[in-house]
Amino acid sequence: MKQSMKQSVLSRRQFLQLSAGVTATSFLAACVAPAAPADSGDAGSMESVTIDVWAYPRTENDGDIVYAPLNEGFHAAHPDIMVEVEVQPWGGRREKLYAAAAAGEAPDIWDATTDTVPAYITKDVILGLDDHLTADDLADYTDAEVEAASLDGVLYMPLIEAEVNGIAYNGGLLSELGYDPATASFGTWDELYALGERAAEQNWYLESLSTFSWGGFLVTVHEAGGQVYTDDRTDSNFLEQPVIDALTRWVKEFQEGWVPLEYAIGSVDEQGGLPDYWLSLEQVTARREDAACIQDVEANPDLEYVIGHPRSMDSSITAVSGIVSGQGWAITSQSDAVDAAVTWVKYMIMPEQVGTRANLAGTTPVGNKSREIWSPAPCTAEYVDRFGPLLFAGVDTNTLWQESKVVAGPQFQAAVLGQATVEEALETIKTEIDALLLEQYG
Repeated sequence: MKQSMKQSVLSRRQFLQLSAGVTATSFLAACVAPAAPADSGDAGSMESVTIDVWAYPRTENDGDIVYAPLNEGFHAAHPDIMVEVEVQPWGGRREKLYAAAAAGEAPDIWDATTDTVPAYITKDVILGLDDHLTADDLADYTDAEVEAASLDGVLYMPLIEAEVNGIAYNGGLLSELGYDPATASFGTWDELYALGERAAEQNWYLESLSTFSWGGFLVTVHEAGGQVYTDDRTDSNFLEQPVIDALTRWVKEFQEGWVPLEYAIGSVDEQGGLPDYWLSLEQVTARREDAACIQDVEANPDLEYVIGHPRSMDSSITAVSGIVSGQGWAITSQSDAVDAAVTWVKYMIMPEQVGTRANLAGTTPVGNKSREIWSPAPCTAEYVDRFGPLLFAGVDTNTLWQESKVVAGPQFQAAVLGQATVEEALETIKTEIDALLLEQYG
């Protein structure tokens, strides 16, 4: 009998520098990035000005651990700009921002997420930065990192941290199933299905698939060689074969008992309190983020964590690992201190600052030079090296993200519960989504 285990309360956002392998105190003393030259920003002739920044917690005290040392260097370079960082709670962060903007009380800068860029634009809370940042300012970013933080060719929020997601295995369970954890890959769906059959014989789950995970579904579609939205956003591909294949796979895994049935949810309210079979050692594979190789073992020392491999439906399709996503600094369109805000953002996206912030906050930096400063645990570095190059960005990752999740979730749930066929569920989704595309993009 599979026993329920509450999901771990230790999230990646609360992961306190475990991957850096050092204390915050030592970084405050030794790893604060050098200050930029005093004339490197846009604020040389400004009168004294104060900018407000909303950040979200990564440590038990971000103000002292992360932003005090970073802003010390900034203030040395720009003494005429004072920065007040307010660490906000994660819960309800978007709604609070929208309400503050409507009331004329929005911060000058906030820590934004890539998946919400379209909503930020629709609600007129975010400033396009193409006229404020130069190619030199963005030289350390990859094309995919710029694309993930942009919409229709306009950059809105240069990234400061990445969420590199990919596959992990429970090495102990693999061994009991007759696989060598050091060589097993399960890089195609057929190989994954064979693993699911063996796992079911031992009453273990193969993986967890939430029908309310839009990002998870996009990854499955791209594993099948497809794309949900057309490049011009005028149409959706829900009735094309790769999307059909993706939902068919999900339905198969649920109906075979390879994934927990309680993960067949259709709304945000159903996400709370789901059991975590990965940490209870009853699930063979899982989609995890970069720091999980340390975090998960801390949560359950009996877990034999093995870094997995990117997947594709079959060997003719290029494997993918996940979506380019993360956090970045956005400037509110309501800011009355745009020049000062741009100066702060330019300073904070310098590779030295991005890398140092990642060490202080226990996160993964974006860019190339920034990673030369980064000091992760070896397994985290290996994870990022393996999965980072095969992340994808593009139209699927910045089109109707929140809306797609709300529309698709109930229909995915209906399909896996046998209340609708795959084709019926996708036809319903397409009808609703295409209407939204027409309304949004004409």
